[in-house]
Formats: sequence, structure tokens, C-alpha cells
Amino acid sequence: MDKLPEKVLMVDDDRNLLDSFRRQFRKRLDLETAASGADGIQAVRDAGPFAVVISDMQMPNMNGIEFLSQVRTLSPNTVRIMLTGNANLDVAIGAVNDGNIFRFLNKPVEAEQLFQVIADSIQQYRLITSEKILLNKTLKGAVDLLADILSLVNPATFSQSSRIKRHVQTMVKALSLQDRWLYDLAAMLCQIGLISLPQDLIAKVFTGKELNHSERKLYASHPAIGARLLKHIPRLETVAAMVERQGHNVSRIEFEGPLDSEQQAVLGGQILKVAIAYDLLTSRGMDEAAAIEKLKASPEEYDPMLVETLALSSRHQKLEVLTLPINDLQPGLILDQPITSQAGLLLVAKGQVLSHAVLLRLLAAQESGVISGRFRVFRILQD
Repeated sequence: MDKLPEKVLMVDDDRNLLDSFRRQFRKRLDLETAASGADGIQAVRDAGPFAVVISDMQMPNMNGIEFLSQVRTLSPNTVRIMLTGNANLDVAIGAVNDGNIFRFLNKPVEAEQLFQVIADSIQQYRLITSEKILLNKTLKGAVDLLADILSLVNPATFSQSSRIKRHVQTMVKALSLQDRWLYDLAAMLCQIGLISLPQDLIAKVFTGKELNHSERKLYASHPAIGARLLKHIPRLETVAAMVERQGHNVSRIEFEGPLDSEQQAVLGGQILKVAIAYDLLTSRGMDEAAAIEKLKASPEEYDPMLVETLALSSRHQKLEVLTLPINDLQPGLILDQPITSQAGLLLVAKGQVLSHAVLLRLLAAQESGVISGRFRVFRILQD
């Protein structure tokens, strides 16, 4: 039998048991071992990711459930197995029912039985990671293309999504949130409900003009419209809920640890709310520091922790500003000025992240003589 390539970690304070399984599985598994929960956590941090982690229930200082709960936080895709004695059967069943542990086995366990459970767990890990790849690459790529098309058709309205996504990514990264693709998609799609609104109303919002009561009510309806468009797309239910809640008021965000879909929807909605408000203020000409202070002045509307997270993260960003001709522009650069045709038509809005689709349009415009010259762009330098 070929050796399974995925890494497996086994944690037990019985060193003899660890040595025994290491010998039996050396040709069948890429197996690492640790003799305590603390050593297991260190292994996950230093040598992960592991496809499967197996833990004994009874260990000094940190029992199996405590250890595997920490593993779930550090490596949510890892499949977790617990070894337990009969005395801990009720505890183990409770852990399985809570969704923290994939399987549990009673000690003593035969090597072949354990190997089969590990093989099943590796298959589960492959299913989880393959779906993540599908969501992160295929679905996200399709959404990015949709956003590009919308920004090309109506740059004044939909180029905002590119800027909002950048602000959202800044907060999500600083908060070390799991399932970042959810927040990315919500940022790219949070304005899709605007397709149902009159263009003159959208223009008034973006320029900061006063809206009357009926206009405010109509504009406030776009998150619900966007959510209705997204709700029936498989795997986008949580994204739809984030989009719908971008206008909700929440007193304060106090979630800890792995979030369920409801908590992700609430948090995602509030992240969008802060990012959108910040973008509207800065796009109207307010400098970044003043925009942050304005948001901080309304803690009942904008969660203070999220505003501070955006402020700190933005403050530490380093930018490289360049002035380049069209032919030298590359995907990933961010426009630091709007690009208009010689007739004054807006082609690409300031703040748009350049993609292959946007660059193709700019190259075509240059070929036809619609635009020419050099354009100011910037890139965000990694820490």
C-alpha cells in the first residue's frame, strides 16, 4: 500500500503507545507524535497544517477536548479524532455532537482500526480542502470577473466595490478571521443591489448631496435587494446575509473563537458598514484621518473596535506610488486617479484595482486614441 502523503499528528502522554504506532505506521503514514497537549499545540504551529490530529482524552494539564478545541481554532480544516476510555464515553459523545470532533475511539484500539479511521479522516480532509479551493478559486474568480464587468459598464457606481474590498481585507487580516473568502465576496457584491436604483440617486449619494425621505428609503433598500439576488446561489448564503446586514446597527461586536454562520453574517455586515462609510467619506475628498475620526464620533452606528482596526491597519500600510504609461500597467496595481476619455467620459474610477479585464479596456482605448499619457498608480507593500 502506498504511503498516504498527508501529515498526521498523534498526541498521547503514553510514550510507549506513541512509539508503537510510529513503528507500525512508518511505511503507511506521515506520522508525527507529541507527548502532551502543549507539545501538540507547538507542533500544529510549527509543523502544520496536519490533515488529521488524534488525541488521548486523559492527559495532564490539558485534556483531549481542550487540546482539540485549540487545534480547531489554529487549524480549522484539520480533522480531529479523540481516543477515550469507557469512563469518558458521555464526554466524547457530547464533543462529537457539538461538532468539534470527527470521530472517537475507545482504548485500547487496534492498529488496523485506527489506520482505517485515519484514512477515512484524510478523505474527509481532502473533501474539505477541495471545496475550499473551489470556493476560493473558481467561485471567487467568477465574482471578480462579474465585478470587473460591472465596473467597466458603470465605473462611477461599481468601482467603489474594489475600494471597499481593500478596506475589508485590511480589517479581516488584522482580526485574523477564518473563511476570509466570505468577507472578500461580500465586499465585491455588497453594491450589486444598486443595479435596481436610478443613476441620479446613486450620484447624489456618492457626491454627498442631501437626500429626501423617499430617496433615503429607496437607497436603504439596496442591501436587501442584493441579498435576494444572492440567497439562492449555493454556498453564498452567508455572503448574502452579510450583504443584507450592511446597514444594520449592532451595539458592539464581542465574538470570540471560531464563528458560526450567523455570527459571521453579523460581523461581516458590520465590517461592510464601516468600510462603505469610510470609502464614501474619503472618495468625497475627506482625508483618511478625518474620516476615521468622523466614524469614531458615532460609536452607536459604527463598532469602535472595527473602526480602530481599520485605522491602525491603514496607518501601518506602506504604499509605493508610480506614474506609468498604459503599456507598463500590471494587474494588482491600484489607480490613484480617474482615467477619462478625451471627451470626458469616465472609463475607470480612482481606487480601482487593475485586473486583466480593465487593462484590456485601457489598451483598446489607447489603440483607438481615446486616451494617452502616463497615469498615477500605487501598490501596497507587504510588511
